[in-house]
Amino acid sequence: MKDLTACCEQIRLKKISCVELTSYYLQRIERFDGVLHAYITVCKDESLRQARAADDRLICGDEPGPLYGAPIALKDLIETKGVRTTSGSKFKEDYIANQDATLWTKLHEAGAILLGKLNLHEFAYGTTSENPHYGAVSNPWDTSRIAGGSSGGSAAAVAADMTPASIGTDTGGSIRIPAACTGIFGLKPTFGRVSLAGVAPLANSLDHAGPMTRSVRDIALLMNVIAGYDDADPVSIRHTDEDFGRFIGSSLKGKKVAVLTGFFQQSVDEELLQRMLLAAQVLQEGGALLSFVDIAGMDQIPGIQDIIISSEAFALHQPWLDDSRFIYGDHVRGRLEGGRRLTAVDYVRATKQRLLLTRRLQQVLQSADVLLAPTLLFPPPPKGVADVDQTGRVWPVGKSLTRFTNPFNMAGVPAISVPCGRTEAGLPIGVQLIGPSFGEAELLRYAAVLEQAFPVEIPPDYTY
Repeated sequence: MKDLTACCEQIRLKKISCVELTSYYLQRIERFDGVLHAYITVCKDESLRQARAADDRLICGDEPGPLYGAPIALKDLIETKGVRTTSGSKFKEDYIANQDATLWTKLHEAGAILLGKLNLHEFAYGTTSENPHYGAVSNPWDTSRIAGGSSGGSAAAVAADMTPASIGTDTGGSIRIPAACTGIFGLKPTFGRVSLAGVAPLANSLDHAGPMTRSVRDIALLMNVIAGYDDADPVSIRHTDEDFGRFIGSSLKGKKVAVLTGFFQQSVDEELLQRMLLAAQVLQEGGALLSFVDIAGMDQIPGIQDIIISSEAFALHQPWLDDSRFIYGDHVRGRLEGGRRLTAVDYVRATKQRLLLTRRLQQVLQSADVLLAPTLLFPPPPKGVADVDQTGRVWPVGKSLTRFTNPFNMAGVPAISVPCGRTEAGLPIGVQLIGPSFGEAELLRYAAVLEQAFPVEIPPDYTY
């Protein structure tokens, strides 16, 4: 198993050709995707053409960029000129953008080759990636279970080594949830740090785009390419350029880790909770100073965010919803119609509460270098299951999967899901590291320590 960084190194050293590497991933897609349903579009001919051209340029002395010749797949709501971008929907199944999204422009200019476009929950409005139009994405660790969502295809493809890396999007947890479900890394950067120009929106004040990989160093590699101000994105934020991997391998001595309690530990599956506490112990043994913090009012956030997402998503989709020619799946149509019943007063009140509660989060981050919390409330459930019965309470799958991730979309701070072993049943466990705005490089310092303790694995059925 090679990560993205290793692929790029081998190409630069001419130990493998771009065509050989691209062919390897195309063969794996052909072999495994019939079960996983991770891809919507596979760019077989075009990716091989680009790989041959890259090999020719390398022979002629072309200076390789940081991603030279590396095949990468994208969540299928990131626009790519000449390749359809469906957003996981029926009525956009033939939509082809006339230009690339900014983040794909950056990846392509760095040398990346587009393997294909990845399956997702329709219009990114859900957490299971059970897509009624392109098939339900299966979890490579247990194909009867969900891969999470909405970036489920991205997670499944990375976990099963059908791409070395992907870019997903995250409005309430849609990078971190599937990352935890499938045992990979998934980073939601600071709000506005990665351009969303050319990325189909769900909720403009909460949307983020970020990398999904099998190693911490790959997260840094991709962030070094895609981060940066973009005048085409109205929420893009100017910030000093930096090397996101500069702290990987650095000591944790004297660093302050706040383990989140209260809301973030209530009703959590016991195996997931114990593994999160084990992660805290690993960080402590690495030199970090632990504290335990209960942030008041966090139990209000799921309801507040539901109002904000529903309102913003309905505002975006209202023209299509009112036209019978546009076909939606029942689940997503129902969620979008829920936004129709909300008022401006509901939205304004939720926005005010959001500001008050996220301020409390920001205050905790002023006295700690990083926060630690579970990523999920329970392990990935079976496909088709609406509720999970746990700790004497029935939890609705869709909304409960975002329970511990959406506070950090609300606050706009960076958060990463890190693989942390597996349950007794063999299902992946993820823990979440959260930092202050623009603290991605610092987060990767801690993620790298956990990576050493809990190495990423390929699911047994996908090794050969």
